[in-house]
Amino acid sequence: MKFGIVVTTIYDGQFIHEYYNHFLACGDLEKVHFYVVGDLSTPTSCREQVEQYTKQGLPWYYLGPNEQNDFLKPFPELAAEIPWKTDNRRNIGFLMAYRDRCDVIIAIDDDNYPQKNWPFLAGHSEVGKEVSLLSAVGHNSWFNLCSMMQVQCPSLGAGETVYARGFPYQRRDIACSKVDAEVSTGLVAINAGLWSGDPDVDAATRLVTRCIAKEKFTTDYLLAPDTLMPINTQNTGLIREAIPAYYYVKMGHPVGGMKLDRFGDIFSGFFVQKCAQAVGHRIKVGSPVVEHRRSPHNLYKDLWNELAGMVVIDDMLPLLEAPLSPAKTYSEATVELAERIEKWSAKQQGFLWDEALKNYFKNVAQNMKLWAEVCRQLA
Repeated sequence: MKFGIVVTTIYDGQFIHEYYNHFLACGDLEKVHFYVVGDLSTPTSCREQVEQYTKQGLPWYYLGPNEQNDFLKPFPELAAEIPWKTDNRRNIGFLMAYRDRCDVIIAIDDDNYPQKNWPFLAGHSEVGKEVSLLSAVGHNSWFNLCSMMQVQCPSLGAGETVYARGFPYQRRDIACSKVDAEVSTGLVAINAGLWSGDPDVDAATRLVTRCIAKEKFTTDYLLAPDTLMPINTQNTGLIREAIPAYYYVKMGHPVGGMKLDRFGDIFSGFFVQKCAQAVGHRIKVGSPVVEHRRSPHNLYKDLWNELAGMVVIDDMLPLLEAPLSPAKTYSEATVELAERIEKWSAKQQGFLWDEALKNYFKNVAQNMKLWAEVCRQLA
């Protein structure tokens, strides 16, 4: 199997060395294509870190502005929808890995690090394979993947249940941790790995709990076919054929005096899940576990950026919880979902929902169709 790992960064690229040493120790170097997507502010030292390994003959690529512009020249419409100075640039890495026919394409963040006791590629190696595991059924069609971690909340003085960023507040319930005692079987299209240390929860939870986490599960789970959960880009592997449904949604839209941000991966994670369900594939959750050494953040600014997304996700529940029609391909499912998003957003009313926000989601739907078409051309 060929694994394509995609990350975007505005830092110096030091994280790349820990991945190299991890893959070397595991005997996995020959399996990895690495795509480090820079931005306008990424320092030149990042290219230098990556090209140490490119010069060794490894297919590890630093993608600066020139490389990205050259790649996007045949796709000017899409290029216009991938803004600079945002993590939306990771879309180019996904497309390159798709073009290069990587069997499994893995999204990571630059503050996530592999751990010796959780072989990274081994954890993602069941993507594209049929497996039999216990089913995570959750409650009311929602599963809390944070229930697989031992969470400590220093500001509360005891362990508490927390929920991943993007988990709708209207669906939060302690019963969302339920796992079926019976084994189910399915083809894994998406593998959602977990994160120790600083879990990926929203800023509201961080401010209240200051939570830290450590994995406590002993086996991976298959998400039940009709169950949803947030999926981020910190440690997520996808089968190549799912990439036409994995458009990373553009952020930065001003709404209600705020900015809709920090939910690009959450929207794309929900959308690709819907398409996987339509195709009849499954989502695995659990290994590998990465260490999240979170980059410095202003939590109040994060909350300001996340609040609009929190509202929209709750408003989006009727859309997310309605199954798509059975589909033969991810592209087919993506087009149907895009059309549903456009119709759903046009009908929204109430808090935050002005014409500009409706038009924003119309643009999201159009970009999803454009993305699927670009993938068709690259294939």
